[in-house]
Amino acid sequence: MRTTSRSKSLLIAAATLAGMAFLTACQDEASGDDAASSAASTKAAGEGQSADQDSAADDSAADEDSAADDSTDGVDGGVSGTFGPGVVEYLAPNKYIVSVKGKDQQFFTSEDTEVHGAGTICGEYNPKSTNRCTLDDLEKNSKVGGVAATVVMKNGTATRVTEQAAPDEG
Repeated sequence: MRTTSRSKSLLIAAATLAGMAFLTACQDEASGDDAASSAASTKAAGEGQSADQDSAADDSAADEDSAADDSTDGVDGGVSGTFGPGVVEYLAPNKYIVSVKGKDQQFFTSEDTEVHGAGTICGEYNPKSTNRCTLDDLEKNSKVGGVAATVVMKNGTATRVTEQAAPDEG
């Protein structure tokens, strides 16, 4: 009886060690695959970004599918691309969210972020969104309700927020 108990214990210990060795081996392979896949997606993402580098005045009629232009490019791992037209809402100081066709993307602002208004964020109604606004204007007006805008991001930080003029304004 003593040998039966001992053999069961040894069998359980061996099975546990074999299972742990198998799980460890799978993790090493998975992390190698992630690195290869990440490198491939970074290369592909970098190739298609040049179309998103327009000026703010020319960007008032942004791509209809620009929510699909997002990528995970850059050292910081933040998202880069053009998101919009969508709705920008305030989350916290220097932190916002843009909602485009049911997809939400959070982003940060910095002192280098350009904000262009079309009458809601700041200034008089201007369908070309050429009014230069401050980050304080964006914060104040996105707190009271969403602002229709297109956001250009690099590494998770907005480089430009361009308000989309409403067709019935003016």
